[in-house]
Amino acid sequence: MFHFLILGGIVFAADAFFASARKEQIIVDQITIDYLVARQENIELRDIPPQEVEDLITAHVEDEILYREAYKRGLNEGDSRMRRNMILKMRGLLVAELDTPTDQQLKDFYQSSRERYTSEEQFQVDHVYFRDEASVPDGLLEQLDQGADFRSVSERYTPTFGRSSVQATRSELAEIFGKEAGLTVVNAKSDAWMGPFSSSNGIHFVRRTGLTPPQLAKFEEVEPYLLMDWQSEEARKLIEVELETVRNDYDVVVERE
Repeated sequence: MFHFLILGGIVFAADAFFASARKEQIIVDQITIDYLVARQENIELRDIPPQEVEDLITAHVEDEILYREAYKRGLNEGDSRMRRNMILKMRGLLVAELDTPTDQQLKDFYQSSRERYTSEEQFQVDHVYFRDEASVPDGLLEQLDQGADFRSVSERYTPTFGRSSVQATRSELAEIFGKEAGLTVVNAKSDAWMGPFSSSNGIHFVRRTGLTPPQLAKFEEVEPYLLMDWQSEEARKLIEVELETVRNDYDVVVERE
């Protein structure tokens, strides 16, 4: 009897081992993690804390699962922009038809999602642009600090449609002026001119002239969008349930250095 128990244990362990081996493996290596973090930091102009790094990894794994499930179901056929579109198709396939919410449900959703309807802080920035270093006049920073007309000095900058004064969020600052100049604006303690800063577009001088804090939109202002947002949130919950079902078919390995 004892021998049968040992044999049974060995068979059970072997079956578990080979079942694990049969699972598709998803490997998230350090290079991938570094890429995910760097991309998010460039967007948000801030360091990403450890918990949010874990959230980025989780989202990456979920997208990879959806991509592979979409491929198994043939959703790649006739799709030239394959990966992103396959993930979107798979999300749509997993979502059942949703009921129409009541007015009270929408009001409750608004109250529980106040952060969603709170605008980002907006930075007011004056800007001087040159396409290269050779075009920058000598002593420009001192001239700007002494009150020189920055609008007449600057070359035309296409990303701001030629405007020398703009209002932008953190992520927009990085897109418009580059990461270094964007971070400098965010951390500025005065309205002094700063620069020069190099980006892929050229040379920038910037100064922060104001800051509008985050503001919560009124219910009436966002009411036209609430139904779509509510449906999107309910769909996300359904997708999470379905993901839990198919996640068991994958062996996720996170490799950290």
